[in-house]
Formats: sequence, C-alpha cells, structure tokens
Amino acid sequence: MAGLQVFSARRWRRAIWLGSLVGLSGALWAAPALAWAAPALAAQEGQAPAAADPLAAAQSADAPAQRKGLEQWLQTVSAAARSLNYSGVFITQRGDEISTSSLVHYVLPQGHFERIETLDGQRRIMVSLNDEVRTSWPDYRLTLIDNQAGQASFPRLLKTTDGEVDRNYRLERGGLQRCAGFECRVSTLLPRDELRWGYRLWSLRDSQLLVKAQTLDAAGHVINQVAFTELKVNVAPRQSLVRDSLHQPPGYAVEQMKVVPVSLQSQGWALSSQVPGFKTVGVFRRSMSVGSKPSEVLQWLLSDGLASVSIFVQSAADLSEPVAPEQRVGGTLALSRRIGDSWLTVMGAVPERTLRRISEAIVRVQ
Repeated sequence: MAGLQVFSARRWRRAIWLGSLVGLSGALWAAPALAWAAPALAAQEGQAPAAADPLAAAQSADAPAQRKGLEQWLQTVSAAARSLNYSGVFITQRGDEISTSSLVHYVLPQGHFERIETLDGQRRIMVSLNDEVRTSWPDYRLTLIDNQAGQASFPRLLKTTDGEVDRNYRLERGGLQRCAGFECRVSTLLPRDELRWGYRLWSLRDSQLLVKAQTLDAAGHVINQVAFTELKVNVAPRQSLVRDSLHQPPGYAVEQMKVVPVSLQSQGWALSSQVPGFKTVGVFRRSMSVGSKPSEVLQWLLSDGLASVSIFVQSAADLSEPVAPEQRVGGTLALSRRIGDSWLTVMGAVPERTLRRISEAIVRVQ
C-alpha cells in the first residue's frame, strides 16, 4: 500500500507538470495564469480605489475603436483587465467541455492580485501576485509555484505590442448587446489569411473590459468561448481574502518551477521557414522536481499578437511513457515528434494547418 501511495503521488506530480505546460500554451480563452509572498496590505477593507490612469482615455462611451487602430483598441481592452478591480464567475467552453470558475482581480499597492477557483470538477485554486502564480490542489495537498511573466489570457488579450496585429487581423464593429447584465459593444476580429482563427469579443461600453470572447473557425462557427456569467466592476478589495489567499496552507507539498529565459540560438533550435505573422516572443527553460527526479523542458513561444503557439522540447530520456503523435487536450490539438534525442510537442489555439507548418519547420542546428 505504501508503495502504491508513493507511485500515485509521483504520477500525480507528473500529471501536474504536464498540465502546467498545457496552461502555458497560451490559448486566448485560457483562465489567467495556470501555474501559480505575502507583502503587507496597504489597501483598506471596503474602500474602492480611484480609477487607474491607463483607462482615462477610455471612459467616454463608444469613443475608442473607430478613431483608433485595432492594436491601440486591444491595448485599451487589456489595460482595463489589468487596471480595474472586478470579481465574478465565468464559464470556459472548449469543444464539448464546459467548466466554471470564480475570479477576483484587485489592483493593490504591491501589485496585481488575482484569485481563480474552479467551481466544478477537481478543485484547483490559482493565486497570482504580479508574475508569481501559485496553484493549489486541496484534495492532494499540493502547491505548484511558477512564474508566468508575459502570459496574456482572459480577460486580457494582447500578447505582443509590436504592431503586428493590424497585419494579421481587421476589426469589424457591431452593435450593442447585453452580456452578464452589462451593455457591451460587440467587435469581430477577422483574420487576413487562413493561418489563424477569428474572434468575436464583447467589451463593456464604458471601460472596454472584456466580458466574453469566442474563437471562430473559417466558417464563423464557435470553436471555444469564455464568458462572465456574473460580473461586478469597481469592487473594493477584500483584505481578508487577499491575506488568506497569499498564505501558504500548512501541510502542503510545494513544487517550485524554475524559469530561466534563454536564447533560441543557444539551445540549438530554429525554424527552417517562417510562418507568416508568427514571431518568437519568448524562449524559457523550465525545470522542477517530479517525484524524486528533476525534469526540464524548453518552452518556445510564437505569437501573432493574439493567437500563440508553444513548442515544448524535452529529452526523450526523461519520458517514461510513449508520446502519442497527435492528441487533443481540452479541445486544443497537440502534435509531437522526435528529433534526435528530443521530443517536441507543438500546441496552440490555431488552425491545424498552421500547427503542422510550424511543427514541420522545426530543425536542430549546431
């Protein structure tokens, strides 16, 4: 029985390690920050903060999008997600899978605080303060600590700010619709080629905070979506919730994910041909202990400004089980193949043809 418990714990840690990589694949609809320091709280309980500066230009109704470029409008949407205090419940639909989570986001003197808890299925609590994210599984008394600097997800949007979004998408403005009890402006981002999907977005009429997002295929059918079903904006920070969330529960095993930025050239990988619109936006070496054995993976992130693709490279010697060449994880396609002594897995919220072009273009260089 003891041996079975040790084996199960190791298998569970392994599953969490792989699950954290799925969360890092950068899908637009992903709940903010999967893999997840308690400074003193300066905010007073029950006292709402003043409006944040990044939204000052977005407060007049319906002002922005017609007069601004697409990227500037998306920056306003992302700024609203970072600069407002809000709480609510949102649903995530990936294919036939639907999940429900609660979300709290506060802007505090010590930074951006966020707490997400799954409300169905396996209980998982994700607490982030700025770039550090702690994910806890109470049923397994296990916490994973990670750093996800630069990860953008619902209700944030932009992954890059290099002016490429306008080249890959065009903005089509729609009318007003009610969503989660708020009047929202509907906007559609239409892809300029077949290498990316489109998006339909519902944002608050005043602040532009994103309330609902759908991923659309070439025929306009909904592939995935995430949407608030309950939402409160400009809420006062709950000091007790923040304090309790940032406190590490006693008796939990803690796994620390180490993240080191590296250059692609130093790791010996390249693309033999470029996929239009997609650029390298980050390369990281991630390592953690899985049971008693350290495990390491290289994450190579490509993005067109909205959609992103992650390439994970892992030593074949570290894999105790065979890797399926194709598999779907939560509605997201993952392609795997072996190059030399390494296994590569490519995944992201993009059309299959795009994923295959990227996968086939990966080469080893010396």
